[in-house]
Amino acid sequence: MSKARPPLLLDLILCDHTIREAGSNKPSLIGIFSLLHVTQFPYTHPSFSVYVALSDGRGQVPCRLRLLELEAGREIFALNGSVTFNDPIGVAELIFRLQQLRFERPGEYAMEFIAESELLGARKLRVLSNPT
Repeated sequence: MSKARPPLLLDLILCDHTIREAGSNKPSLIGIFSLLHVTQFPYTHPSFSVYVALSDGRGQVPCRLRLLELEAGREIFALNGSVTFNDPIGVAELIFRLQQLRFERPGEYAMEFIAESELLGARKLRVLSNPT
């Protein structure tokens, strides 16, 4: 039996907030970023959103969102779940609201999205010291 083919990752975006527009139900991404300037470490970021859009999926697909500290190769955060595709040509949109993520040191991090045990894509996040 062959392994299920993973869906296609269309978007992986970090932003301050997401809202769903009334009527159209379209998502709006507010404050897209790939860089955080912080005044001290360790630093706990209060909250941000991760928007993921997928297509070409079939049935229920196991997935995982995780944040890695690249230099140390250490996983900071992980969330396991699944997404169900009723139509393979449709687009599944996932919005994750992450709270209280702790960054021990400045550096490069990566938000990764994995489906069917395969890395579909990543978004780098730089966290830099910005003394006041």
